[in-house]
Amino acid sequence: MAVVDTEREVLIGLTFIGPAVGELLQAATIAVVGEVPIARLWHAVPAYPTISEIWLRLLEAYRG
Repeated sequence: MAVVDTEREVLIGLTFIGPAVGELLQAATIAVVGEVPIARLWHAVPAYPTISEIWLRLLEAYRG
């Protein structure tokens, strides 16, 4: 689950549940603490199949 500040278009919180989600925490921390704009996150998602593809699903859900 992602919590988005829609006025600033930045992530303000994320929750991950499941096996091996620990590898997502550092990227989530950087995105939240660095207030990285969601539009910029599209360019930071790995392009190869890994658990990190969840970022694509989160971003797609935000864009609707």
